[in-house]
Amino acid sequence: MRKPLLKARQLLLLAYLLAAVLWVVRCLVGCGVMLNYKLQGKMPQTHVDAAELVTESFAPYSSNEWWTPPDDDPAWYLSTDSDPHIYWQGQGYIETVVLDAVHRLPPGGVALYYVKPGQTDYTEAQKVYAKVTAPGVYTFDLGGQWVTGLRIDPDSVGGVPTLFTGIELNPPRPWYTRFVPTAGWWLVLAFVPAVAAAMASAVCSFFIKKEP
Repeated sequence: MRKPLLKARQLLLLAYLLAAVLWVVRCLVGCGVMLNYKLQGKMPQTHVDAAELVTESFAPYSSNEWWTPPDDDPAWYLSTDSDPHIYWQGQGYIETVVLDAVHRLPPGGVALYYVKPGQTDYTEAQKVYAKVTAPGVYTFDLGGQWVTGLRIDPDSVGGVPTLFTGIELNPPRPWYTRFVPTAGWWLVLAFVPAVAAAMASAVCSFFIKKEP
């Protein structure tokens, strides 16, 4: 029987090396796209105060004389039903969005929706769940999208007192973090090359025939 060109271990090593190269290329392409938008002034990097945002079923305590805020801070908001919304009405290239919100009660799900040019409805297909990166700091990773609007749902239960000071669009971050995979990508990079190498090894073994 002819020997395979590559042994199973060599195939596995080759698969992981190829995955690493493709990951670096993907990150470099992403950096190039980001720099292009940034140089054109189409990548907003700013903090947007709560007063500059449009809210729905999410109002400051000062808007209702019968509401009693947890303390004297004027930034306290209250969700009046289980589907409160915060809207940013603008457009630009968005990689990350940070929500500054301290909840006095468990908020349930905190999510962000975005729309692209030509779209008017926010759908589940363009939804990003928040990652808590610090107390009262919710970070949404959009992966780099040209958007024409954002909607953030600060909670999903209603009746939640929230100290809300605004959002930050594309906050600065160290360049090397662009090359660090997220938890989901770590799983992909860990298992997909191994599966691909196993399948390649099986195919090679199938086609290798015994010599007459």
